[in-house]
Order: sequence, then structure tokens, then C-alpha cells
Amino acid sequence: MKKLAVPPNDKPRDVILKKFPMAKFDSATTRSIELVPREAKDNIFDMVVAKKTLDVMDAFLASI
Repeated sequence: MKKLAVPPNDKPRDVILKKFPMAKFDSATTRSIELVPREAKDNIFDMVVAKKTLDVMDAFLASI
């Protein structure tokens, strides 16, 4: 399994954490959002593939 690092800045991170209450931000080690539902991860991945860029967080937030 491979990983794509889609970097969220502060605003998208806060919106995602509010939308998915089970999600957590790991500020100590990976600086990533964890425990996001699989459906959301798949949606982000599909957007990355379709747009051929990692800059998809605004489009993802508009879709949820």
C-alpha cells in the first residue's frame, strides 16, 4: 500500500476535525489527520488522481 501526503493547512484541518469527530490531528509525530473515514480518504484520493495534483483540500471541503 502506498501513501499520498495531502497537506492540509489550519483551516481545512479544523473543518475536517469538526466534520468527522472521530478524527484526530497528530501534531507530535506525523503532523497528519488520522482516523478519517475510509469513504473520505477514497474521495480525496479520487480527486488527487483526477486533478493530478495534491492541492485538492478546497475541492474536498466543498464536496462534504
